[in-house]
Amino acid sequence: MPEEQPAEFGRWSEVPWHYASRTQMKVSDLARRPGGPAVGYVAGRDFRDKEISVPLYDVRASRVSGASGPQLAAASGRRTAAVYECSSCGAQTQLPLSEDSGHLCVMCRRLADIGRFQAELRERREQTGAWARSLFAGGDLAITWVELTAAPDTPSGRRRPPLAGRVQVVDAQGKKLADVLVRLAGPRTQGAPQEAVAAGDGAQALSRVLAGRHQIVWGPLTVVEQRLAELGHPLSVSVESARPTGSWAGGRFWDDSLPTRFAQWRGELDPATGALRTPWEPGSADRLWWVLRRMSEHPAGDRTAGVSTAAGAVSEPS
Repeated sequence: MPEEQPAEFGRWSEVPWHYASRTQMKVSDLARRPGGPAVGYVAGRDFRDKEISVPLYDVRASRVSGASGPQLAAASGRRTAAVYECSSCGAQTQLPLSEDSGHLCVMCRRLADIGRFQAELRERREQTGAWARSLFAGGDLAITWVELTAAPDTPSGRRRPPLAGRVQVVDAQGKKLADVLVRLAGPRTQGAPQEAVAAGDGAQALSRVLAGRHQIVWGPLTVVEQRLAELGHPLSVSVESARPTGSWAGGRFWDDSLPTRFAQWRGELDPATGALRTPWEPGSADRLWWVLRRMSEHPAGDRTAGVSTAAGAVSEPS
């Protein structure tokens, strides 16, 4: 049976609770010694800030150090710098706590990080509200929802161009301007929806609707534009490409793409990881309009907007 290879970890937060380095075992308030070979390695840095791989050992296979209980007590009394009590919750930790972390245990550090993230999201929600209000205060809008009908991959796994694209457009009042299912494949290509309009007809319809309007797009509208051009039916208007944009604030990059703005406005965090959750998609142009309206109606500084007065109550538009 082949010998199991040591695990590799990119950061200390990935290391299981029952793995520890030789130094961690030594400085524990109940010091131990490795009792077997290294079971893993974690990326770290030495005192010269040089990248190193720190060996990890299974604590369950370790042995107690030679120090007796009275010796441990005497050593504890001589300590001046090491802190083993969380300054927030009072947990009695087995490894010393860092002054850089405010002498917080892992959980309190995580709660503090999440609290900061939530505060940043509250500020970001207000910024998103101001952005959405500026949309409706401007000129004519083309709030656009795009979905593609994918073609099956080639036998070798190469992706084929999409067969069709549905483009829905509403204006600033949520009124439908267009709902076009346009063919994006050549006439000999099988599998395209039968109800899809010809590429030329679709290009004309979309050009009329988008002309002179500020485009707010969710979905691959640029793919539709490119495919129509390749088929010889370019749009007569320029489609705004969804180039990645954003800004840094508080050491965090805030993506300005529409789906990510939506996630930031919702601000729901995964309780298991603390990461920002990806919300369910609106699903159509008129539902996207309703999302943008909700964003625009979020008043600056109001942290309770959108909260129901009845716990658990959910209202939906009729």
